[in-house]
Parts: sequence; C-alpha cells; structure tokens
Amino acid sequence: MKSDRLFMLIIVGFLVLVFIYQYFTPKEFVWNPTFYQYDKQPFGSYVFDDVMSSSTTDYQIENKTFYQLYLQYGGAEVLDEDSDYDETEVFTPARRAFLVTEERAAFTAVDVKAMLHLLRQGCQIMLCLHSIPSALSDSVGFTSRYDLYFDPRAIIGYARSGNSRDSLLAGIDSLHPEKIYKVYPHLHPVVLEEDSTAGNLFIAKDTLKKREKPLYDRAEVLVRNVKGAPIAIRLSIGSGALFLVTTPLMFTNYGILDGENASYAFWLLSSMKDLPVTRLEAYGKYANQESGSPLRYFLRQPSLQWAVYMAVAVILLSMFFGMKRRQWIIPVLHPPANETLRFTQLIGNLYYQRKDYKDILQKKYLYFCTDVKQLTGLDLQSDESDEELCRRLSDKMGQDHGAVRPLFMQLKQLLKPDVFVDENAMMRMIDLMNGWKRNLKT
Repeated sequence: MKSDRLFMLIIVGFLVLVFIYQYFTPKEFVWNPTFYQYDKQPFGSYVFDDVMSSSTTDYQIENKTFYQLYLQYGGAEVLDEDSDYDETEVFTPARRAFLVTEERAAFTAVDVKAMLHLLRQGCQIMLCLHSIPSALSDSVGFTSRYDLYFDPRAIIGYARSGNSRDSLLAGIDSLHPEKIYKVYPHLHPVVLEEDSTAGNLFIAKDTLKKREKPLYDRAEVLVRNVKGAPIAIRLSIGSGALFLVTTPLMFTNYGILDGENASYAFWLLSSMKDLPVTRLEAYGKYANQESGSPLRYFLRQPSLQWAVYMAVAVILLSMFFGMKRRQWIIPVLHPPANETLRFTQLIGNLYYQRKDYKDILQKKYLYFCTDVKQLTGLDLQSDESDEELCRRLSDKMGQDHGAVRPLFMQLKQLLKPDVFVDENAMMRMIDLMNGWKRNLKT
C-alpha cells in the first residue's frame, strides 16, 4: 500500500514539474498571416481590431461580400456576370468605409460591380492586399508586383541582426513627403503599377469589354517607397474613393505593435473621411468555415441527417447509463478563464526579452497624444514649439506652467532617437502621462 502511494506521488510530482516547465516556457510564435479577428499570433488581427474598437466609433467586423453589402444598403438591381455595369443607378446607402486586409482575395465580376456601385454612392473602400485580383485590376487598370522575396518568418532574423528599416514616404510629393515611416522591408514587398494589358477595361462574365472612359475620375498616389514606386493609391470613383494598399501586414498584431506601423495604418485609415469602418472577412481563409465541415453533406440529406441524430442520441444514452452505473461525481463547471491576462503576459514577455523601453515609451506617448487630441483638440504632434505646446497643455489641465514645463521637457528629451531610456525612466514618464490624462478628463 505504501509503495502504491509513493508511486502515485512520484507520478503526480512529475506531472506538476512538466506543467510548470510548459507554463513558464516562452511560447513560440507562428508567423503565418491569417488576419483573423480572434488570432493572437503576430499576423492575426486580434490587437488591430481591439485598438480600432477602442479608438474609433462604430467599428464593425462582418463576414459579408460586397454583393451582400450592395443588397443590404439598397441596391435595386440583381447583379450577375451577364449584366452590364450601370453608372446611372441611384440608391442611398448608409455611408461607411470598408476595409479588406488579406494577402489575396478572390473577387468575382459580381463583387467588382457591387463594389463600384457602392463607390458611386459615396462609400469608401480600402483594399489592403498583396495581390490585386484580376477582376479588379482589369477594371481599374492597376496591378501589383512583388518587388522583394516575401517570407514572413524572415523578419525575425532580419530584426535580430540589427538591420536598418526602410522608409515609406507618405504624401503626394516624394521629394517633400508629408510623413516618413520607418518599417522593415518584409512588411512592404509589393508595389503597384499600371496594368498595360488591361488599360481602361471592364470585366463582363469571362470576357473584357472596352470602355469609353476610365472607371475612376482621378488617381492619387498616397505612399511611395524609397524607389518611388507606389505603395498606396486613391482612385476617386463617383462620390467615393477606392484605396489600393499593398501593405496588409501593417494592419496585424505585429504591425500595430512594431515601430511606427500604427501611425502609418491610422494615417491611411484617416484618409477615408472619418467614416465608420467595417472590416470584411468574407474573402479570407477563415470565411465560411461551416462549408469545410464533412458533416455538412450529411446534414443536408434528410435520411443521413436522421442517422447522425440517432447516432448522437445513442452515444449520449450510453454515456448517461454508463455514468449512472459507475456513480460518477458530477464535476463542477467553472466559467471560462479570462484569456486577456494571458495574452497581456505574452506581449509583456515579448517586450521583456527585447528590453526596448524606449519603444514602449514612444507607443505610450503616441496614444497619449491621441487621447489629448480627442479630449481637448490639442495636437501635440504639430509643428509648434515645445514651449508653446507645454503652455497650451498646462492651460488645458489647469496647472501652473512652471510646474509642468520641466516634466514635459524631460519627456520630450527622452523621446529623442539618441537618448537612452531605462526601465525606471519609462515607468516614471508613463505614470506622468496617466496623471495628465486624468487631469484632462476632470
């Protein structure tokens, strides 16, 4: 009897050690782009959707195609591959901005026609894709081209080796850009170019029909790389605008948390006239997940459907009588654990390993500037002098300028690129910004 107890204690102790080892071992990231709203891996969209929900109003995620949205917002005619595109159709949709973030999307001719109808009525559509669908490129005359070999996992070794970042030039004039964003080259491997084989062509069924005029009224380059190749363009179509962006990885968890990518993503989103944003997942790999289940065929056939139901009923009855005969104790069901804390620990572990306190401080300052602008209208990132910004901030908080000035100047000094930031300085500045934010709210 004692030997059995000793054996059980050894087994339990071994299992506890294995559990502790697995629990505290750093989790390995999976660098496969999914853009899925519940994916917490680097190239999922959990953090991006969470930031968008907390920083914008009426942000939604829907699993609908553009044709379904066209019918939902009042489209009168039934679109099919044989119907011609009618620019004169008028309906009044609820004006929204639609965002698609995928590596590639399989658009049909019906999707393109529905998209053009929505654009004509004033909607804004931003397509963040590595590969522009042929049905769309044939219609607008722009296609995408890989300018760099793309491997999502290569960014790990590139970042660890200390290689420099590329520059993305935001603004119409590449010689005097409005903003310059420093990002890793693996996040923008694709550029846009005019499709010389398409021209001003419009797809109808499986053939191409020549158009008398371009589908868009005006084309404008928003972002270029250092070579001058377009990264993002805006095509004005009717009362709306179509944005073609080749940097979908900027709109992921890693993209939002790394460097200046968050500023780049929100700068592009701000170009859609502050309309409420809806991100569409109907064109991703996780769209229509139900169709991939082998049981879907059985559940569509009445005879097979009843066979499945009877089999499940027999299994449940067998489990019930087996449980009753053995007198098993009914377990206590606990509520699902809160995975948010675990995810926060995972992100914190990532920053702890990197020990990049300056990066954390810069991100906190970026969100602080956004909160200040929303609460008071004061833009701390404007071209005004630090003295003037400090004076206006102290007036907004109702505090003495002489007391706020040294702290504000110390914060601006730590944000400079060549200034080292340790852990204590980072925590002190974050507490300072949190206190200022509370003063502004009161």
